[in-house]
Amino acid sequence: MDNQNLDELSGAGRNIQALAMIHEQFGCSLREAIDVLSEHHSRLRSEREQPNQRSSTDDDGPGHQV
Repeated sequence: MDNQNLDELSGAGRNIQALAMIHEQFGCSLREAIDVLSEHHSRLRSEREQPNQRSSTDDDGPGHQV
């Protein structure tokens, strides 16, 4: 599957088109396409959050004094 097209569609809020693309490319049911898209969103979210995870010892963490 072309992840770039899937990223563009879901990033633009075009989830129905993304589901249709998954359904056509995999030949899966709508429920399976929803599961694939959900997993894709979860993976993107964790990739975005991972570099931003900070410990409480970082400069602007909870123990930081101004």
